[in-house]
Amino acid sequence: MEADLAVAACLLRGDDLVVTFGDSHMVRLALTDLRRALGWSHDVEEPPVPEPWSCPLNQFPYVEWNDIGWSVEDEQTQEVVRALGLFFRHGYVVFRGVPTEPGTLRRVADRLGYLVGTNFGELFDVRVEENPTDLAFTSIELQAHTDLPYRKPIPGIQLLHCLHNEASGGDSTLADGLAAASALEIASREMHRAMVETKLSYRYDIGADTVVNCGYTLEYDRDGLFQQIRFNTKLDEPIVVDGLDLSTFYDGRRWLAEWLNEDEHRVTFRLEPGDVMLFDNHRLLHGRTQFDPSRGKRHLQGCYIEHDGPDTMYRLAVRRLKTRSQKAGR
Repeated sequence: MEADLAVAACLLRGDDLVVTFGDSHMVRLALTDLRRALGWSHDVEEPPVPEPWSCPLNQFPYVEWNDIGWSVEDEQTQEVVRALGLFFRHGYVVFRGVPTEPGTLRRVADRLGYLVGTNFGELFDVRVEENPTDLAFTSIELQAHTDLPYRKPIPGIQLLHCLHNEASGGDSTLADGLAAASALEIASREMHRAMVETKLSYRYDIGADTVVNCGYTLEYDRDGLFQQIRFNTKLDEPIVVDGLDLSTFYDGRRWLAEWLNEDEHRVTFRLEPGDVMLFDNHRLLHGRTQFDPSRGKRHLQGCYIEHDGPDTMYRLAVRRLKTRSQKAGR
């Protein structure tokens, strides 16, 4: 490209701006795209912004999977927009009526995005094991945590598919890290700053497999918008920095742990066979109550996808609705 290349002419043609450059190259730019790029109009395909919640929602976000469908051809597009809108606003949604055959979750994940392989495999089983390599594979209570903070990158979205749940106990819990971060900043700017500025090392090491990553408990972008919470007290390593006073950091860490595990700040519910829970692993913290495996079987299958899958699915669904509306208006 020539260093002195410049625009030679501009002309409006219908809904496009036709631009001709000095080398005679010509491009057509849609006015709607230009207005959106300049910030003069809203991107109608953009997913809803997150809405922090610090207590259970008035209406639990259940969605029938048959309304989503296994393909674009059999989906109810308006329901796709509604379901993913719930996910983007609240950080989670539970699909009901998914077949309970093992491995079905792979098809669900492929419909919503792209499977992410981890040290647990693409698809993993959450059930009591005789020699567990993770606390998830026991029956003990799991307090609020985010998954895999030791991975590079940390998987963005988790899916858990309930195949069996006859055990006494084992209810699922979710808490909003976005709301917790805001509450901490109000309670103590010093503790909040320590969560943002104190670097941690997270490690998974079972001898035959080890993964290590470093990061911060709370992460924001340059505009101050919340990006991610990393909170897993079983995987972060001791901080060894000569002369560093960590009292404020550990006060903030304890404050977050207490806030996130208080009943008033979390939602507790039971996954039934055929339920698939979809939740944002960068925002929500999940856990479960203790259960008694001798009183019945509890078996979930899990996997991870990234945010670009639901984001693309939402945008295309909105686009399809707009196209149908325009055709109907002719």
